[in-house]
Amino acid sequence: MPSRPCRFCLSLREGSVFADFDVDEEGRVFLCRISFDGHGCCDGEFKKMSFEDSQLLLEAVDREAVDSAEVEATLRTYFGQNSDVIWSDALADHELV
Repeated sequence: MPSRPCRFCLSLREGSVFADFDVDEEGRVFLCRISFDGHGCCDGEFKKMSFEDSQLLLEAVDREAVDSAEVEATLRTYFGQNSDVIWSDALADHELV
């Protein structure tokens, strides 16, 4: 989508959260922006995922199998690691941490 450049977007919490991700040249995933119903769109300087978590997420996206407990745990951890940038009230309201 030209207005929201990213490698992939995940719709979370039954479509109430949209998380746009990109991948750096080393294969590490990072959040570009995240939008929450009732809170708006949050962007900033997000940390990158570990290489291992990045590979797990990318493989799940490629297989269209992102609804696993392993992916959920990875995303929760990642969102928690970025809670200094992502609004903590939005994360809590949407049960993402």
